[in-house]
Amino acid sequence: MSRTFRILRWTLFGAWAVAAAVAVLLTMPAGLGALGFPPERVTFLPAMITGLPWSGPLFLMDLDAVTTLAIALVANLLNLALGLMLARGED
Repeated sequence: MSRTFRILRWTLFGAWAVAAAVAVLLTMPAGLGALGFPPERVTFLPAMITGLPWSGPLFLMDLDAVTTLAIALVANLLNLALGLMLARGED
């Protein structure tokens, strides 16, 4: 049973990490080019969602693009560190 929970924790963490990486790629023109999208499709919404709860204030405030990008990236890094600690739980 313990092994099942360990596999589940790492699978969920890996899935979230991939989702966050794709969300961060969608916030920059170079990342959009790597994904095959035109640079006009830049969006911060996926990075803001994967960065919750740290990126919550971004939904309430109207900030410029650079500040929004910085907060979304820091929020995703915080969640990555927190998720890694939770995934390593009993290892």
